[in-house]
Amino acid sequence: MDRHGPEIRKRLRKGIKFDHPSISLFLRGWRDFLKDGQVKILRQISEKVSHLAERVVQVTLVGMVAIMTTIIIIQVFMRYLFLYSLSWSEEVARYLMIWVAFLGASLALKYGFHIGVEFVITRIPDRMRAWVNGVAKLSILVFLIFFTIGGVQVSWAVRDQDSPALLFSMGYAYLSAPVGGVFMIIHLLNSLIKDWIK
Repeated sequence: MDRHGPEIRKRLRKGIKFDHPSISLFLRGWRDFLKDGQVKILRQISEKVSHLAERVVQVTLVGMVAIMTTIIIIQVFMRYLFLYSLSWSEEVARYLMIWVAFLGASLALKYGFHIGVEFVITRIPDRMRAWVNGVAKLSILVFLIFFTIGGVQVSWAVRDQDSPALLFSMGYAYLSAPVGGVFMIIHLLNSLIKDWIK
């Protein structure tokens, strides 16, 4: 995309016509897309949505970690000072930790904090590196789409199961996976749009 983008724009400005109707139709639509400045609008929208999703996740994570820490501290004091243990504390902390993991994964994806093997990518020429990164991000996007759909299906399948201590639907715990997947898709789409515009 980085290499062929300027050449395509140059051909569009010159008004070069192609013989195949589908190619001409595609390039005409591409020319209108560039002319109307919709690329910048698309990028602004994706950045705003990604920023909003980031803020929602950050606030949610702060609240969940605070609740989880408070519950664990209370449980420790109750167990060692009063010799009384809360039956639901461990379960709440466990499910909150699951939500924190999936929501935090979306922030890690946005800022590139996930573990990656850079031994090969650093030895690829710059031009090819952009294509490899694009293919990798598209592959992750496809995986996340199936991951999110599967998470919704599993959450719906276990909606009638109750947790042992709190007796609430296990669907709420499993719902952390598709919700985290949605946030990861939002950030990944924003990254793909940025790479496409460059």
